[in-house]
Amino acid sequence: MRGIVLLDEIKALICSNREDDYWDFKEKHHSNKANLLHDIICMANNRVDRDAYIIFGIADGTFEVVGVENDEKRRNQQQMIDFLKSKRFVSGIRPRVEMRTLMLIGHEVDVLIIKNSTDTPYFLTEDFSDNGRKVRANYIYTRVGDTNTDIDKSADINNIEYLWKKRFLLIRSPFEQIIKRLENKGEWKSDEYVYYNVFNPEFTITLEDYDEGPELIPEFYAYAMSNSATMYQLLSIKYFGTQLYGKQIVILDSGRYTTPTPEWEFLYFGEYRVHADFALKYFTKDSPSYKLNEFLYNEDNQEQGYARRRFFEIILLFDNTLEKDAFLEYIHSHKEDFLNRLSALDGEWSWIESNTKRQQGQVVIRLKTGKVLNQMLEEFRQS
Repeated sequence: MRGIVLLDEIKALICSNREDDYWDFKEKHHSNKANLLHDIICMANNRVDRDAYIIFGIADGTFEVVGVENDEKRRNQQQMIDFLKSKRFVSGIRPRVEMRTLMLIGHEVDVLIIKNSTDTPYFLTEDFSDNGRKVRANYIYTRVGDTNTDIDKSADINNIEYLWKKRFLLIRSPFEQIIKRLENKGEWKSDEYVYYNVFNPEFTITLEDYDEGPELIPEFYAYAMSNSATMYQLLSIKYFGTQLYGKQIVILDSGRYTTPTPEWEFLYFGEYRVHADFALKYFTKDSPSYKLNEFLYNEDNQEQGYARRRFFEIILLFDNTLEKDAFLEYIHSHKEDFLNRLSALDGEWSWIESNTKRQQGQVVIRLKTGKVLNQMLEEFRQS
């Protein structure tokens, strides 16, 4: 799926007949290693806060697809990574890259993806030279529009200032800053039902019990646990006491595992896709709810680990919404395979509590649906 999405994006960039802030076309792979390093650093320090691309196999000026299948200087992903590892970057933090090869009009096109990061600005602490070209130590390079900073100059001060602000999350909203800081659990302390960030105490996460009201019925994934006992709470992310985000969380397996409730999605097999035939629950890795899932999870707690594995056997985890949507289309085109696997899947959940046989059957179907879809998701990614 990622290849399909990337292919569509690269096609669109080629059709634009121009270069810009986060993409650059090259007819061939670099013959000069200093130029390669300079281009990578400029892209890693781009001003649009996203992944950047160096696209090899596109003719200069005409944007014609010429391919790199006969390019003697062609490099693969490991060679690119090894090349960067041998260079002296400040603090030893290097740009992360991934090489992907796409087929376009009968030609192989290499796409070097330079991953977006808040580790900017990237710069060297030791000069690197090759055949008269020198990437200078302590010079900060960036890319503005379709133009890289000259190799013998440092970027303008306003662009350098932006890159430092990006590192310290100062270009992000308070909510984005909080979500980013969740990645470092060591920055957070808890006091009963409140987590606060030790460097920014105005960032807090609170857990609150529901007020007295109707008891919430456990959702189907509660029965994937060894114990179906379930509680619900409300999680709030606050900045100086102002709520920026609220989410229901569920405490599963008699208190062993806590997670935000996953999102609903549905399969429609009818001609007009009006009535849902099957239901599933999911997270996307880039969502606040999944980042909170990881934050609340204690990987050193073995019992939590067991519960988490059972949970994600029937809850789907996608890279992003694009992958989710592509996978659902894949399932619709493989409807018979899905239905056959569903009917063949064995499983007994005799402890399901429900008022009617129909409700019990619905829980079982949803448990089986999650298992089958997770199996098919692995095959979808491999294909």
